[in-house]
Amino acid sequence: MAEVQIMMWIGLVLLLIIIGYLGYLGYKKTNTVSDFSIAGESLGPVILGLAYAATFFSASTFIGYPGWAYQWGFSSIWIFLTLIIASPLGLIVVAKRARKMNMTQKSLSLADWLGDRYNSDFIRVGTALVCLFNIFYIAAQFAAGAWIFNTLLDIPYTIGLIIIAVLVVAYVYTGGSYADIYTDAAQAVLMAIMGVLVFISVFWMFPGGLTEGFTSISQTLADRDPSMVSLINPSSIVFYSVPAIIGAFIIQFAFSSQPQLFNKVLALKDPRDMRKMIMVYVFASFCFILVIFGGLFASVTVTVDEIDQAILSYVLQAFPPIVAAFLGIVVIAAAMSTTDGIFVVMSTLVANDIYRKFLVPRGYVKATQEQADRTALKISRYSVLVVGVISFILVLNPPASIGMFIWIGISGVASGTLGPLLVGLFFPNIATTSAAKISLVSGVGAYVLIIILNFEKSTMAAGAWAVLVGVFAMLVAGYMTKNKEASLDSDVRETM
Repeated sequence: MAEVQIMMWIGLVLLLIIIGYLGYLGYKKTNTVSDFSIAGESLGPVILGLAYAATFFSASTFIGYPGWAYQWGFSSIWIFLTLIIASPLGLIVVAKRARKMNMTQKSLSLADWLGDRYNSDFIRVGTALVCLFNIFYIAAQFAAGAWIFNTLLDIPYTIGLIIIAVLVVAYVYTGGSYADIYTDAAQAVLMAIMGVLVFISVFWMFPGGLTEGFTSISQTLADRDPSMVSLINPSSIVFYSVPAIIGAFIIQFAFSSQPQLFNKVLALKDPRDMRKMIMVYVFASFCFILVIFGGLFASVTVTVDEIDQAILSYVLQAFPPIVAAFLGIVVIAAAMSTTDGIFVVMSTLVANDIYRKFLVPRGYVKATQEQADRTALKISRYSVLVVGVISFILVLNPPASIGMFIWIGISGVASGTLGPLLVGLFFPNIATTSAAKISLVSGVGAYVLIIILNFEKSTMAAGAWAVLVGVFAMLVAGYMTKNKEASLDSDVRETM
């Protein structure tokens, strides 16, 4: 273990040097709020494809999801299928059309895009407030990083929490979206290597390689508990029924339009390169999520007290110390790669969507355009500090499952935004402002009600049902109001 700790510290120092340099480059390029938010729409498809994948797959992929497989067995492989099928489909459906429309809108975030699309401050500010749910997502990444410091470096959880929070806040504060995307692309390469390494460990950890190895795992788990090899495990908090599984596919589709991912789409320099960006994302994603199988391998090789420690303990047993240290660095990178993107988005919500696009134009704050732009950049950076402190406080007591904690944020955001987004893109003739307002309120309201009433124990499924409520409300309200107010039909056709 001492050898792992030494290598971990060396790797951490190297990672900090790389991140520090990339953060400095980002700082030199960040002169406006547009630079801070979407890197001035100036980046290419390869770096953005890697950054999108790294942002999409957080520390929960490398810690939380293997923990599910360790605890509930083969039913957790559904998460692998949702990530490789539903998530890319969501990106394909939304990305190209949204980026092309933004060539005329010049929006800086999801809230800004919806506000501009519907010409509504209510939608802009309402979406910005809904996106604050993602504080839970940031907090979960902090917790994952803290567990790494605790397990591999024997640093108390609280001290590890302070370290990871300070690291992320520091380089996002300085470099904004440039720092976010540059570091994410570099971290994606590390994450892909780790996913592949964990998967191929089956060849030396289990006699007979892939086929016989999985047969041996299946038999061991079946002897322990038959539900561990079932496609539906009643004990699971995620995949305990067919509706819950369907809900997981729906919410993973919706996840592709999360604000921290949407701003990567807006940052693409040439919309014609969207196909290349998606191909890079899908390839990197497949490599990442192979790590989930490590949870199954761990279920028959190690015993842990906390399910989120399963993959860490397995790697310590299956690999030499240098690889275990590498995993620690990868998980920290994964936590950073998602957290920095959400930080950028949430600071943009306050600085651009609320201050620059609402408070100043409405006259609530007196400022010239030039003054507003300078102040917005300052607010973007200060917002990072505030969000960091709140997220830190949320996980001072570590959550029972990081994998489920993040979905509080994801589901809350998706429930209010997917209806106006999808209908605005694909059914512009009924995409009225009134319908978008109704969809936003009804989707979020449904999600909160489902949680309060404990109607669904899976936050993924709860989010899925709320998303469906929001989309249905948007379609019905749009149809009923399409003749009473102007829809987006003509505007959308001009951009297609």
